Amino acid sequence: MVTTSALVRFLKSKNVSTGFVDQLKVNFRPLISPFDDLINQLQNTTSVFDIGCGSGQFALLLAEFTKVQKIGGVEINNNLVNNASSLLNPYQHKIKFSFQVYDGEQIPNLSDYEVVLLIDVLHHVPKHNQPEFIVNIYKAMAPGTRLIIKDIDAGSWLVYFNKLHDLIFAKEIGNEWSLENLKSFVTQTGFRILEVQKKLIYVYPHFTLTLEK
Repeated sequence: MVTTSALVRFLKSKNVSTGFVDQLKVNFRPLISPFDDLINQLQNTTSVFDIGCGSGQFALLLAEFTKVQKIGGVEINNNLVNNASSLLNPYQHKIKFSFQVYDGEQIPNLSDYEVVLLIDVLHHVPKHNQPEFIVNIYKAMAPGTRLIIKDIDAGSWLVYFNKLHDLIFAKEIGNEWSLENLKSFVTQTGFRILEVQKKLIYVYPHFTLTLEK
């Protein structure tokens, strides 16, 4: 089983070229987010697509700590996309990877991937675009593909700590869903709920939804 301390030690040995704040996010995010649970859940997964892959932090953890053979991802910032590719370069002999700039509208074809990830991304999508965003992900997936949504639960009053966090680090206020509302919506969209997890880390009320098309 992978531990949080192992993830932090590994990430601290890597360099992110997108700035000091992003380096801090890469190094210490496993301390406030259940990355250990996610990595352990994906141990035997062979192909993963990370929507909102950032600077490649989670893709790097997949490459180092799981048996993944193919990783894809999209991000809106070209510098972050380039950094993700740079971080994965040392693994090119054993992993096929591809990161693209996301135009904010078109979800890439996800049919070749076993698992699609949406880790702390949904609450950054403008509120009026969120339902269509989820539906478009569903349409881009093949039947049997899993979608893992990790986000912050608006059903908890502790959500305001995450809003403050995003205001400081992302200069925006998040549009979090309550776990119950999201469960209802994804079911209406056509997803089957496989697993639901909730985990409070410090003041962050996390939930993880594992879904299947």
